[in-house]
Amino acid sequence: MKIPENYLPVMPYIIIDDAAAFLDFTKKVFGAAEQLIVPGEGGSIMHGEIKIGGAVLMFANSSENWGSKTSGMFIYVEDADKVYETALESGAASLMQPVKQDYGYSGGFEDPFGNHWWICQGEYL
Repeated sequence: MKIPENYLPVMPYIIIDDAAAFLDFTKKVFGAAEQLIVPGEGGSIMHGEIKIGGAVLMFANSSENWGSKTSGMFIYVEDADKVYETALESGAASLMQPVKQDYGYSGGFEDPFGNHWWICQGEYL
């Protein structure tokens, strides 16, 4: 199987009502880097790609033909407390404050677009 460079065998594709705001949120909370942004009509994003660590996440604005499709994601982070607090300060709602689990220090939040993010710091500090 040949996969183009900068892509993975499986990548989430999220369709949301305000893709530009989602892009800003992911940059602020996760330090996401733009990989590709294809502008749409009226300042919308027809197709977007960001990288968080080595992962690629694709997203786009919803439309008449493509309704909003949110997702749930599990992501390893360097500092779960910092990511969690930054997310809440950026309009996210808490699903679970970070706590020590058998698999790491983990918590969750729902972003302003309806996506659930489960964050995990592999080693508890």
